[in-house]
Amino acid sequence: MVYTQFIQHQVTKPMVAQAKQAKIDFEAILFRDPTGASAGASADISPNDEDELALALSLTTADVAFSNLSAMDLLNVQEVINTAFSAVKFTQPQALIALQERLIDTAMQLNLAPQQIKFLRSAQVIDFMTFRAKRAWFNQEVEKRYHELHSLDGLLAAFPEARGQLYQEATKLIIDRDLLIFNIAKALASAESRLVTEQDIANAQVQWQASLSKRK
Repeated sequence: MVYTQFIQHQVTKPMVAQAKQAKIDFEAILFRDPTGASAGASADISPNDEDELALALSLTTADVAFSNLSAMDLLNVQEVINTAFSAVKFTQPQALIALQERLIDTAMQLNLAPQQIKFLRSAQVIDFMTFRAKRAWFNQEVEKRYHELHSLDGLLAAFPEARGQLYQEATKLIIDRDLLIFNIAKALASAESRLVTEQDIANAQVQWQASLSKRK
């Protein structure tokens, strides 16, 4: 954390002067010149000096042994996913904020890189956890309707975020299910050389649900 706090400070002219003098002193020792004259440095500070020091500071702090873990590694922990899902499903925004604070605290303890911690502090993290939770909730609702032989009526209104490819895939899943059930009903009717009836559809639905139970 010392390094993280350090690199957040603005580079000032006194810092440049101090660093420049340290460079002179170092060169004096290196070349055995106690006066530092051989370094030939001026006390004036130019904008280029500030740029060079800023670059030097960034290169120095880049060598710090930060953790290889990323913000996404923490966000993908199952407990984090489950907690965010519960917070979104039961409309508990404070629980999401508390979860974000826990993620930041964990990241700092694990010494994640500054840019990773910066991301965890951002509003994007709340947006990401909310989006992922709603997507999982939508998929859960689709699966429930799929097994219970319901349509997707009203689901898009409840989950407008699913508009697009996600909803199209869900719609295809329901259509494929209904087509499969109809083919079962048609086979039942064909066995008795007659047209498909509502009873055939009902019997086919029972068979289809039974086949699902056997797969579990």
